[in-house]
Amino acid sequence: MRVSLLANLMFLIPHSRKKKMFDSAAAIAVILGSAWFTAVPEPTAANKETVTFSYMADVHNKEWDLSLTKDKSVIDVSYQSKPTSFYGLRYGASAMLNAQGTYMFGPGVGKTIDVKGLDMTLFIYPSYSSIKGDDRLRSLSGSFNFRTTFDVMYRLNQKTKLGIGLMHISNGGYKEPNHGLEAVRLTWGYDY
Repeated sequence: MRVSLLANLMFLIPHSRKKKMFDSAAAIAVILGSAWFTAVPEPTAANKETVTFSYMADVHNKEWDLSLTKDKSVIDVSYQSKPTSFYGLRYGASAMLNAQGTYMFGPGVGKTIDVKGLDMTLFIYPSYSSIKGDDRLRSLSGSFNFRTTFDVMYRLNQKTKLGIGLMHISNGGYKEPNHGLEAVRLTWGYDY
């Protein structure tokens, strides 16, 4: 099994009693993310670029009202390149906007694999954000955050797919507080 250099280097960082650079949850995320990129099966056979459109709702939205007018609703548009010869990694970019005017955008790296007719995609986007109004994203305490998205998508035909997924936003523990934010995603994708 291949072990990612990033996962190995993480344990070389000295820990301070006052502030840990990585907490245990972040360490687990780095290890699992590294394993996904290097140890999972071969990437998708679809050698195409993809554009996705996602609609998300904050999982802390107790009413589970998914209407587009709700403050907890988020729209995300992303581009993903063709898989490369380097572990099948894909590169891309994503822009996200919510009803309060908060936006995030940034480049990303990810991987898509085929599992019994489903596309499973994991992407990580280091992102810049501009937070407006009384947004829960303020609890991330910074303009630089990491967005991780995981989608399971069913292929409707050769070009179109539809799926559900999760998104997590966190500052990676470089600044306090770091409460994080989770969202459920409904995603439509188009391969070309």
